[in-house]
Amino acid sequence: ATFKASPRQGFFVDKRAVLAATREPGTVIVNALGPQFHKGLEPSRYGRPGRVPGSVNVPAATLVNPDAKDFTSLSDAEAKFRARGVSRDKRVICYCGGGISATIDLFLLHQLGHDTLTLYDGSMGEWARDPSLPIETD
Repeated sequence: ATFKASPRQGFFVDKRAVLAATREPGTVIVNALGPQFHKGLEPSRYGRPGRVPGSVNVPAATLVNPDAKDFTSLSDAEAKFRARGVSRDKRVICYCGGGISATIDLFLLHQLGHDTLTLYDGSMGEWARDPSLPIETD
C-alpha cells in the first residue's frame, strides 16, 4: 500500500504568533523545560535565562517514567496539566529549548483529547536570542 501524507496545517507557530498569544486569554503557553530553566534560575544555553511571559511549566521529564521508559498515566498527566490551567477549552502552544521535549507534552495532551494544539518549534533557542522579545524570570 502507498502511504499518502496529509499534514495538518497550522500545527507549527512562529515567534510572532507566540508573542500575540501572550495577550490572548483563551491560549495557554506551556514550557516543557525543567523548572530551573522556566524560573530563569540557571544559565541557559539558549541565550537569556527565563521563559515566554505568562507561560506555565509542565516539564516533559515529569511526564515520563525513566525506569520503565514509558509515559506517565493519562490521569497523572491530566492532573499535572490541569494544575497549570491547561484545559480542553483553551488553545495550547507548547515550547521547550528546541521544539523536541515539547512534543512529549503535546503527545499526551493529544491523548487526553485536546484538539487545539500547536508547537513553537523555534522555542527558547530562538526566543531567548531575540532581544526584541520579552522574557520573564522569577
